[in-house]
Amino acid sequence: GKTQTILNIIANVVRSGKTVAVVSNNNSATHNVVEKLEKKNVAFLTAFLGSLANKEKFLDAQTGAYPNMSDWEMPPEERQQLDQETTALSKELNEMLNAKNRIAEIEQEFLQLNPEQHYFEEYYASYSDVPMESLDKLSSQKLLALWMEFEQHAERETRLSLLQKISIMFRFNRNALKLFACSPEQVIPYLQNQFYFVKRRELEAEKQELNRKLEHYAFDAKMDELTQKSLRLFRAELATRYHWRNNRRCFEKNDFRRNSEEFTREYPVVLSTTYSIKGTLSIDHIYDYLIVDEASQVDLATGVLAFSCARNIVIVGDLKQLPNVLTEDDIHTSDAIWQKYFLDERYRFSTHSLLSSALEIWQDAPVTLLREHYRCHPKIINFCNQKFYHGQLIVMTKDHDEPDVLTMYRTIAGNHARGHLNQRQIDVIQQEVLPRLHQQNFQSIGIITPYRDQVTAIRKQLGDTYEVDTVHKFQGREQDAIILTSVDNVITDFVDDPHMLNVAVSRAVHSLAVVTSQDPRNDQTNYGDLTRYIEYNNFEVIQSQVYSVFDMLYQGYAEQRRAYLQKHKRVSEYDSENLMYSVIQEVLSEEEFSSIGCALHVSLATLVKDYAPLTEGERQYARNPLTHVDFLLFNQMDKQPVLAIEVDGTGFHEAGSKQAERDIKKNSILEKCAVPLLRLRTDGSGEKEKIRNALKGE
Repeated sequence: GKTQTILNIIANVVRSGKTVAVVSNNNSATHNVVEKLEKKNVAFLTAFLGSLANKEKFLDAQTGAYPNMSDWEMPPEERQQLDQETTALSKELNEMLNAKNRIAEIEQEFLQLNPEQHYFEEYYASYSDVPMESLDKLSSQKLLALWMEFEQHAERETRLSLLQKISIMFRFNRNALKLFACSPEQVIPYLQNQFYFVKRRELEAEKQELNRKLEHYAFDAKMDELTQKSLRLFRAELATRYHWRNNRRCFEKNDFRRNSEEFTREYPVVLSTTYSIKGTLSIDHIYDYLIVDEASQVDLATGVLAFSCARNIVIVGDLKQLPNVLTEDDIHTSDAIWQKYFLDERYRFSTHSLLSSALEIWQDAPVTLLREHYRCHPKIINFCNQKFYHGQLIVMTKDHDEPDVLTMYRTIAGNHARGHLNQRQIDVIQQEVLPRLHQQNFQSIGIITPYRDQVTAIRKQLGDTYEVDTVHKFQGREQDAIILTSVDNVITDFVDDPHMLNVAVSRAVHSLAVVTSQDPRNDQTNYGDLTRYIEYNNFEVIQSQVYSVFDMLYQGYAEQRRAYLQKHKRVSEYDSENLMYSVIQEVLSEEEFSSIGCALHVSLATLVKDYAPLTEGERQYARNPLTHVDFLLFNQMDKQPVLAIEVDGTGFHEAGSKQAERDIKKNSILEKCAVPLLRLRTDGSGEKEKIRNALKGE
């Protein structure tokens, strides 16, 4: 985790005989570092300074003595041996950690596979006449390749040559060859269904093999061994460096300024705030390293001031969490200065935190993503992972199929909110949410709301039994169960802020309950995405004329399709498809569309759920698995389609042609299914803007 990483950096800085200042915009973050060091009995290295009160507290707490380090002492040859053992064990564990991370990635794949397979089986149940040939021995990738090859053959409507039959038997098996005598309506859904079963089996087998490897290795015991050996080595070096049997120097107030070098030799780890660190010791004193924690909440002015007193800088923060809060006066004053001196946009105080500015300015500086997440239940953090982190997190917690990890309470339509208070939501929390949570015996329950008025009203009605506060006050904290109340009848931009929602959701360890208002205008908000995510993962009935997009299935299919087109020299088709796919991905990379995914060549058969509004001709056309849309854009939270995109060749789609007739059918089907359609010509222009406008409903 983040704090452990900071502790590791501190230990290595001290080992090398250097000094380090650890700062944040508040004392709670740096207090956490000191508490961790105290547990390892090495807090004597630290000086928690900054404010006058902190300095006086530090001076009063001096004892004139070091801790007893007799048990830490170690002969030089033993210390050298321990250093070598620690280095070797660290390398060994790195390899095993890769295995542990792969298990976590597999669990993530199951989180995607489980609901997707559930919804696919709902679709597959509409088919009765399917092949019985066993394809168990084929891998999931082979099944996708077979689907691709069968589809290409069916579109050509030709018989297999002897050479093709031999090739299919050689690359797949005899049963695969039998499928080529069946219709696409029978074969393609069957292959898709087989993909899910085989994919699940492969993931389970890989997970079991990795678990056996870790059990045989005794990973947890080895990790504990590395921790203990590293701590012993660190303490042994401290026992050598400090003359701990002698009296320890007691510093006076004047020493902070006059004897800064001597002070940091004695206390190499100085903790403060970004506001105070420059004046904590001598104004000219330079630390070897500066660690800025929660840098997204640090403003540019105080952050740069902190930078001025260090040779090396480590910036720790998360742009997806809460930024620094500025007053209107701060914004007005700073913008006036910025404009007066024609400063670079990257130095704009009103729009940048220290972290965002540093990332813009030092684009070549090494960036390390702390991917492993250890707090939340996988189903909880997976919302944040998909919505805000683009799937980059590795979730190290376990899903034990606990009930009611995610619950959604939507109050009936009505104007229940008055100002920044919603009494109806408070009543739902008291009468419905809390009784359910109490049955599950959670040790701690927190209630998060965007507004101070709602905090006051909840505390008045429920008393002091629960932790109740605003999102900003909850950053850095956690509770076993979190209740999130949105307050607004119609979600405002303030409440819908993605940073606030990310922080609120990720405070929940085991359970997240969301209380919000049922208003259609909230559907296109971040809260709407959270609602969709919860309903999709809880297998709740979704009233829709279409199926959710089978994302995992079509991701694998797209890879096989690209490989097939390249192999068979289908250059024109491959290039135009790739070109449009790149354009779409460029649009979807924009923050506004971060929740939208794209699936390639989606069959209408896997899309249309309700055939009642269609004509007989449209039903036959839609039921044919070879009928597809070129690109289907969907909301990644519930996999529901939001936009179909067709790429029309200049000559192929001319009026009166067979393709034009098929286009008319497809247009009608998608319209009746309430799926917006955007047609783009291969010789057209302005595609990005057209896609953006279509996604916005313009």
